[in-house]
Amino acid sequence: MYLIADGGITTKNTLANTKGAISLSLNTSYISGISLNVAYTKDDVFIIVDREALMFTTKGAGYIDNNTYNDLLHFNIGTKVLNARVVTLKEVLDIYNNSNKMLILNLDYQGEKTSKYTYQLLSLISNYPNINIYLKSFNQEILSILKNSNTKARIGIIINDNNLKEIDNEYDFYVINSFLVNKDLITRIVNNNKLIMTELIDTSGELINYYYRYGNYILNNLYIISDNTSSLNKEIELLDN
Repeated sequence: MYLIADGGITTKNTLANTKGAISLSLNTSYISGISLNVAYTKDDVFIIVDREALMFTTKGAGYIDNNTYNDLLHFNIGTKVLNARVVTLKEVLDIYNNSNKMLILNLDYQGEKTSKYTYQLLSLISNYPNINIYLKSFNQEILSILKNSNTKARIGIIINDNNLKEIDNEYDFYVINSFLVNKDLITRIVNNNKLIMTELIDTSGELINYYYRYGNYILNNLYIISDNTSSLNKEIELLDN
């Protein structure tokens, strides 16, 4: 099993999706990397932030793509106790530039700007050839652009209950967010040296249920994307013993 910290490593004084959480991940030995959501501002700046959290904190000020980066800097995306500002993708790339850990970026639909968003992101990450970048999405327009590019990043599809047939297409990795994918198919993907990830495991109970559903072989090869990696790491240590 491999752990991927969703939003970076958090502590009592460090919030997810902040520079502190991203920096902490570099020195956390039990994780293999981090997963971040990439949003796009009105003035075409890539930022790392949970979209729902931003909407809640800005009290309905508008979607990310209706605000400029400077607009968003005025909002606290943290808590009343811990203030935080949005972090740009470029800041993340600069932090991760000398790391061997995985940097997994989730690319989401951006309406009429989806194509521009994808091509501009590919251009940005091309300036960081030493980073171990993984690009994942469930959006077919984004995936098509990625697959037809010459990017060095690995490309993965997010499989959910609505796009199960897409698992038959060729990708570098698969994020299995559905229990409708059968064990034999996942085993075949692993045997073909493709990476398998999931965002379905956050608790010890979910980890054990996954084990009983898919078995030890799949679990041992699984990359678990979670915002609860510290607790999961303790559970994995208990299982190993």
